[in-house]
Amino acid sequence: MFAKVALFVAAALAASVAASPIDNSCNSGPVMCCGSLNAHDSKAATGILSEVSVAVSAVTAMVGAECNPITGIGAGTGANCGTSPVCCEQNFFNQLVGVNCSPVNIGA
Repeated sequence: MFAKVALFVAAALAASVAASPIDNSCNSGPVMCCGSLNAHDSKAATGILSEVSVAVSAVTAMVGAECNPITGIGAGTGANCGTSPVCCEQNFFNQLVGVNCSPVNIGA
């Protein structure tokens, strides 16, 4: 009986993933979940940008720190996103820092 219930739950989960596909990529890389998002002209963003050698004047949108990609199946380090998922034009330090980030709507 337990095996039948487990099979049903697995099938239902697979169907829901297939029914609502997640586009987990942007034009510039994966959809990211960042630990913090900062306005491009904030003190925090200025500090982050200096660490990755990006001129503040080149940034016109949000700066993300402690970023992780969100996978298509909702697993991995970016799966539980405490901030809005974002697409970033540029990523540094293996996607740890995102520059010119804009929010995206996942699963809509």
